[in-house]
Amino acid sequence: MNNKRSDNLPNSTTVYLLKALIPYSKPNLKFSFARREFFKDLAKISRKKEKSLKNAYYRMIAQGLIAIDHAGIPRLTQKGKNKAQIYEPKKLAGEAKLMITFDIPETQRYKRDRLRQILRELYFEQAQKSVWTTKYDFREYLLAEIKESNLEDYVKIYECNELN
Repeated sequence: MNNKRSDNLPNSTTVYLLKALIPYSKPNLKFSFARREFFKDLAKISRKKEKSLKNAYYRMIAQGLIAIDHAGIPRLTQKGKNKAQIYEPKKLAGEAKLMITFDIPETQRYKRDRLRQILRELYFEQAQKSVWTTKYDFREYLLAEIKESNLEDYVKIYECNELN
């Protein structure tokens, strides 16, 4: 999976929008003072039209990732902060890996598909059909997602080392 960008832009439209609400971040300064440039960057990241990107912004408000305060200023909610931070991973110590295994029933296929999508976004690599690993520590975020999706009975997370 190639996540490199020549101009150091993140690989997610949502993350760039959320970071625009973190004070003094580069996206925040563009959002505040050069909105056209901000949406140009978004268009570059996502290869989508500015109108679609503005709609994504309003959708994040509806999803509770962004709240508009009493002065009309958009603010990142805790849910939004959590989502923005997941793209700034910390490596696990040494050769350790985070491993996730799951056996989600067919009746909850949409949850299984969503979990796989999240794992791909979090730099996980598929070791087997329902076994994924990464060298990054996404424990807290994954535990929150698993709980929110009511998948505690079907998903296990391990920290491990490969022996061979």
